[in-house]
Amino acid sequence: MITSRERVKKAIHFQAPDKVPHYLPDGLENDLIWAAPWTTDQDFRCPDIQPWTKVDCIYERIDCWGVTWQRAGGDDGNMGQAKRYPIQDITRQQEYVFPAMNNRSLYEGTRKAIIDNNLTDNPKYVLGVMRFGSLNEGVHNIHGLQSMFMNYFDHPADLKALIGRFAEKQRESMRILAELGCDGVMGYDDWGLQDRLMIDESLIREFFVPHYQQNWALAHELGLDVWLHSCGYIIDLLPTLIAAGLDVVQMDQQENMGLDNLSRRLGGKIAFWCPVDIQNTMVKGSASDVEDYVVRMIKTLGGHQGGLVSMAYTTPEAICHSPENIAAMCRAFRKHGIYNG
Repeated sequence: MITSRERVKKAIHFQAPDKVPHYLPDGLENDLIWAAPWTTDQDFRCPDIQPWTKVDCIYERIDCWGVTWQRAGGDDGNMGQAKRYPIQDITRQQEYVFPAMNNRSLYEGTRKAIIDNNLTDNPKYVLGVMRFGSLNEGVHNIHGLQSMFMNYFDHPADLKALIGRFAEKQRESMRILAELGCDGVMGYDDWGLQDRLMIDESLIREFFVPHYQQNWALAHELGLDVWLHSCGYIIDLLPTLIAAGLDVVQMDQQENMGLDNLSRRLGGKIAFWCPVDIQNTMVKGSASDVEDYVVRMIKTLGGHQGGLVSMAYTTPEAICHSPENIAAMCRAFRKHGIYNG
């Protein structure tokens, strides 16, 4: 019997695991520990997270990055929308001071989770999430998306400098996670709209890919696999990300690109960490449809001596996933995801 850690590694490196590794909310044993700050560390947004305060008819808070967020309800679980940004003038970005997110004391929950995991008879694969997890979204959260779009052309050198500062903080996070004993490292950069990339791929190559290459090479030197969440229509970008060193893509939607198309173009070149498509089959399909989709995922994305890790969307109530379909997805992954059974 192989351990869960070994199963995940075999799956994401196409080495013929015995079954699809799982990260499912059904109460059964999983193969992966998602060591995200919000799952292992109580105060993951530190320091100085501000409470929501009612201002006129809306609620506001200022986070530790200096971003003002607004939402309609006071305690509805909605993160709201960013409305005011600490970097108004990109030419003065060097004056911005990042919050102390890489303080090692903030990783205490992750450290304890790894120690406990290594003492078990079946150690899980530990996926550590960087506290500076995003380059694209990290920058537009503190500068504003519209301003960022403009400054690709108005002030490219200053924008590149800010992205580079984020990338440096990511390398700090990677070193900490490697020291703690993580097996992989995860970042977050949504690059797709529903049917195309958010910006022209040439801009991604110019502004971001050099940092991906440098950071992901460091991760591999540290013994970490590289995982990236990216949603939307990203199939045309994935070959570039693979060449830059990406091992696993976490995508919540696949139907806008097509399972067969993803498998034909990318199967065996990158692994997928996916639930059933969260926009279509999980919302519109029956429990039988969900099971059929899982079977197709295993035959396509997972049909390359591995290549697939299962998961469920983390906030299903926000996007109308029924308990029946969630249960059907979990049963189907565990029933059908056996390669050598």
